[in-house]
Amino acid sequence: MNGMLSQKTLSKAFPTEWALPWWEALLLLGSGALAVAMHRNLDFMEGAPGHHGIEWMALLIIGRACSRFRGAGSLTSVGASFASLMPFWRGGDPFVPLLYLLPGPVMDLAFRYLPRYAEKIWFMMLLGGLANMTKPLMRLVINLLTGWPFGSFRFGVAYPVVSHLFYGAFGGLLGALIIFGVSKLSAKK
Repeated sequence: MNGMLSQKTLSKAFPTEWALPWWEALLLLGSGALAVAMHRNLDFMEGAPGHHGIEWMALLIIGRACSRFRGAGSLTSVGASFASLMPFWRGGDPFVPLLYLLPGPVMDLAFRYLPRYAEKIWFMMLLGGLANMTKPLMRLVINLLTGWPFGSFRFGVAYPVVSHLFYGAFGGLLGALIIFGVSKLSAKK
């Protein structure tokens, strides 16, 4: 595999459109909610900032890359944001819904303005890292504006930023490998 998918196999990601079937909207919103459910119920690496970026960025990359809808990443982020408002998934951080909103538009903008890279594994990996890194950067801004204490900054700012970049990149790689694997299997049939 040379890191590329043909236009026929990757849901014809470009050109994109604004039309969206209802079932696809539910899938995108649901994948955002699934990311929150996994975040709240699977804590396999307690204390490592950004480790939930693995499943979150994998789901976000898969949804964005497999949809022709221009706002697929944003819609997935909206699903995650709304799911994080549910009382049974609510944590002690009142800013969590805001933190889920930014990665999706980052992905949408990258897919929109860098389409020649959208089918490359390294791009999806880098994009996953950068999109996941928005969380500590947004927390830093919130902390500076409101003084709200975030536990992830107890060892400084660099550690959570780099950690989010790393785990998000791993999630982007996982999402890309799933997309390319499914594409390759379906091409054989």
